[in-house]
Amino acid sequence: MLQKSYHTKTTDAISEFIQTTAEHSFTAAELSDFLKNSGLDVNKTTIYRNLDKLTENGTLIKHKSQTSDGFIYQKASADGTCHEHIHFQCTKCGSVVHLSDEKTTDYLKSISETLGLEIDTSASTLNGLCPKCRN
Repeated sequence: MLQKSYHTKTTDAISEFIQTTAEHSFTAAELSDFLKNSGLDVNKTTIYRNLDKLTENGTLIKHKSQTSDGFIYQKASADGTCHEHIHFQCTKCGSVVHLSDEKTTDYLKSISETLGLEIDTSASTLNGLCPKCRN
């Protein structure tokens, strides 16, 4: 995930964390807690620098949190299509659903053409409750 020529215990632990949260979004604080529980003392600057690098290289997608003043991160799809569709995030459990179905894609294209909009799908998230949390 990080530069192939630069692996440390910290970068390896961050990669491990991202793999375990692939279907959920996470915060920098959650990553920090994971690193501490893994026995790594990593300062916040290093955590944010790594998150920024992973966002820049397309490994992660960064969204403004709907429930706090911070940001949330999610693992982008391996095929690179995560930046081509919107997402749904459960406000209770944090699960992320990729809305890449044909109807959603056609609807966004129609809105764009009709209203003359250029939608940044990589920064677009719908929020609500997933089926599990609704019950």
